[in-house]
Amino acid sequence: MRKSHMYLFGVAAATAVYLAAAPAVAHAQDEMEDADTMTEPVPSAALDETQQADYDSWSEEQKVAYATWPVETQNYYWSLLPERQMMFWRLTDEDKVALTAMTGPEREAAWEQVEGRTGSAPGGR
Repeated sequence: MRKSHMYLFGVAAATAVYLAAAPAVAHAQDEMEDADTMTEPVPSAALDETQQADYDSWSEEQKVAYATWPVETQNYYWSLLPERQMMFWRLTDEDKVALTAMTGPEREAAWEQVEGRTGSAPGGR
């Protein structure tokens, strides 16, 4: 085979690889641009107007933390009284998820422990 044929074959192969890779590269660039334009975490759980107003008043740190919680934990957070919501923020993420998984008396006993540690209780107990 002549050198000129090998050169043409090489150019054709390089062109084919470039054309095959171009859509993937363009898609990756689009995703990077989308990530760059996204400045605020989006909550996973659907929020009503009151919840959205509370969410909008949070610090960026709180919004990012909330976005990392499982949806069940996010939903559980909104079911809490405001006093317990404040205490909920002080728990570790592992404790938040564990508390979410609890039910009935087990959950209430856990809340009593949390309230005992923080020195506060709903209703001024």
